[in-house]
Amino acid sequence: MNLNATDRITILYNCILLIFTFIFRVKIAAYHYHLAFNLAVILIVIFLSFRRRSSLWVCTLSLWYPLVLYSLLYYQTGFINTVVVPQFLGHYFMKLDVWIFGEFPAFFLRGKHGNAFFDEFFHFFYFSYYLAIPHTGVLLFRKDVKLFESYVFQLSSLFYLCFVIFIFLPVEGPIALRNEYFPQGGLFQTVVDFIYTGAEKPGAAFPSSHVAAMFLVAWWGSTHFRRMKTIYWVTCLFMSIATVYCMFHYAVDVIGGLLLGVVAVLMFNWADIRRYYDETLHKR
Repeated sequence: MNLNATDRITILYNCILLIFTFIFRVKIAAYHYHLAFNLAVILIVIFLSFRRRSSLWVCTLSLWYPLVLYSLLYYQTGFINTVVVPQFLGHYFMKLDVWIFGEFPAFFLRGKHGNAFFDEFFHFFYFSYYLAIPHTGVLLFRKDVKLFESYVFQLSSLFYLCFVIFIFLPVEGPIALRNEYFPQGGLFQTVVDFIYTGAEKPGAAFPSSHVAAMFLVAWWGSTHFRRMKTIYWVTCLFMSIATVYCMFHYAVDVIGGLLLGVVAVLMFNWADIRRYYDETLHKR
């Protein structure tokens, strides 16, 4: 097998889910589908690793598959996130927001009636998350495949950690409020609503994986494409605000996601520096 770091952590995460699903199978509806899905992911990853050098398109697929897999594994958490904690904890996070900020921050940011321009403006930046991850991947892939592999490994590690937290700490965001405050809108609000209608499952609010992943993406983009540094960090800033403004997350979700993103960048940098130091010593 020619397993890379991303393959290994993907197999590890799916093995954890296999064990979790088997242990709690009595509490999980149609648990055998989950077992089959996670086992299939493991087998496909192993198969791709075997065939990685057989052709260019298989090699490319074996490097890019995680970016497709994230949404499927994210969606799966919504089916198993009330096994350990049987109810969503969103009302506690709403109270925490009010206790810290005096009121729900979205009301402060948006007001009671909102503004059509800013509603669309922040929905655009919220949607930019779905573009920034693959766009940065394409740029890194074209620059250096090894850089791309490191990027995908770090992103995968961060997402899988978020998914584990979602399963054991189910927090439903304030999305129900959108029905009252965002009854209809422009193009990007419509696009985001369409995505959430088809791909969203409740219970994955804390920490905000949007903010955590976007911080990591912004760090990668600003580090390796310095001319785009300002664009990356401005996008990260406005997207983080948008998660609260658009009532997808509580402010504490954003804080949690930001802290997780910062810790991830620091840890991955520390690991890279240590590996470089060890390699330098061995060469001597």
